[in-house]
Amino acid sequence: MTVSSRGSKVSGVDLGARGSRDDRDLARDLEGVLRGNKIPRYLHVDPAGLPAFSRKVLGRCAGIRPGQVMTYSEVAQAVGRPRAARAVGQVMASNPFALLIPCHRVVGSDSSLHGFGGGLDMKEWLLAREGWEFESSGSARRLKSRAKSQKPEVRGRGAEVGSRWLR
Repeated sequence: MTVSSRGSKVSGVDLGARGSRDDRDLARDLEGVLRGNKIPRYLHVDPAGLPAFSRKVLGRCAGIRPGQVMTYSEVAQAVGRPRAARAVGQVMASNPFALLIPCHRVVGSDSSLHGFGGGLDMKEWLLAREGWEFESSGSARRLKSRAKSQKPEVRGRGAEVGSRWLR
């Protein structure tokens, strides 16, 4: 994994990099972020250059708490674009802040797992660490229960929920 920065903010996270230097502080801090701890200041992300829709989607996604999930449709509804579930999926597919903005917590409307920068095995592993169990395996894997789904904000403030991450 490689974390790149612009100034004092994260400009991207690449899950596919191999052989990068061992940074135990970064690993510890990312582990804390995945558990729901406050994001350290040096890991705040810089969304400059991203389209407004992407910033809204990533902002809402940043507010999904550990152990919770939302569907692509729920995220689309929360950012005021109820017919844009596929566009939300495209934003998730190109999320430059993987792990810092937990796109692994966004699933299909049938609770199935869809693409993730680190692969579906990593997405399943991350969700399993948050207490989720799965039906099936391979490309047919899906969450066993929808009971933990985090419903979208009713008052239209969905995009602001994760804004503390996008500074």
